[in-house]
Amino acid sequence: MEVRRSTGAVPSDEELVRHTRAGQLQGFDQLVERYQRRATSVACRLLGNLHDALEVCQDAFVRAYQNLETLEDARRFGPWLLRIVTNLSLNFRRNRAAAGRQRVSFEDCLVNDERSRAELVPDAAHSDERPGARLAAAELSEAVQAALAELPERQRAALVLFSIEQLPQKDVASIMDCSVEAVKWHVFQARKKLKSALAEFL
Repeated sequence: MEVRRSTGAVPSDEELVRHTRAGQLQGFDQLVERYQRRATSVACRLLGNLHDALEVCQDAFVRAYQNLETLEDARRFGPWLLRIVTNLSLNFRRNRAAAGRQRVSFEDCLVNDERSRAELVPDAAHSDERPGARLAAAELSEAVQAALAELPERQRAALVLFSIEQLPQKDVASIMDCSVEAVKWHVFQARKKLKSALAEFL
């Protein structure tokens, strides 16, 4: 049974957190449903494959539930959760690199249900109109994936959260535990490196 306001309106994050703290676990179920897609999207872009992203997100929601009492501002549940997801993803990636595991393609992660590939790969929108456009789009997609994978982790995180997930800079700063100016710097550097890496396509 869903937690709802007396007026029947959809409850806010603050209300769902309050209900969860009061022992109404369906409140947390609704928070999971509300943020699962975005959390998975962030983890997938940081890790490079859906399987690891789902594992990290499951861990993130468990930790969020276990530490819900430490959340000072219940209205900020979303950014707080994404901070957990980001930290776990970066730790997972470091451990994976230390173990020598091979990188997996970003193919399933760069485009989600809300964004078409055309928004990330300009040629894709016209792939049926010009000979060779489909191949060019595929090559660009692979180049973007490879360039993202080579970015330093904080630059990559900032770019994913701000430029791809389109979160406000203050939320990205909160998630990354840094200043807004640092977010701007990381995004600037990431874009600069991507531009250099993708120079032959520009």
